Amino acid sequence: NSILVASKGSYLDVGSRIILDAPGTRAEIISRGITYGGTIIARGDLVGKVAGIKAHLECKGLILNNGLMKAIPELSGFVPGVEMSHEAAVGKIDQREIEYLMARGLDEEEAISTIVRGFLNVNIEGLPPGLQEKLDKTISETQKDMM
Repeated sequence: NSILVASKGSYLDVGSRIILDAPGTRAEIISRGITYGGTIIARGDLVGKVAGIKAHLECKGLILNNGLMKAIPELSGFVPGVEMSHEAAVGKIDQREIEYLMARGLDEEEAISTIVRGFLNVNIEGLPPGLQEKLDKTISETQKDMM
């Protein structure tokens, strides 16, 4: 799983590849990217070489300011009986979401921050508590820089 944040002038070209070559193998790639002036190219590649595998790729990007968010999902199945899927989405925060939160008492900055925090909330299974704390702190600090 990856969380990518690109400020103005940043250029991030990153990706993940998983090759599934044993029956019963399962895999999931989750990527979240936010650009507020930088460039993010998020690549994901799942390769199914044997029957009986299952894999999913999810890549979502949020553009908060001028910048580039490019999602490149790839699925390669070599035999019948592989089950692979992907979803990719790139866009901006829906103004209606901001207005909804503002109608409930948040100012615009708080509303955007809440939406971004929810967008970045990627559950990384098995992450040690200390590392999760560092991740949460980094996300919080990054949000301050974006506003």
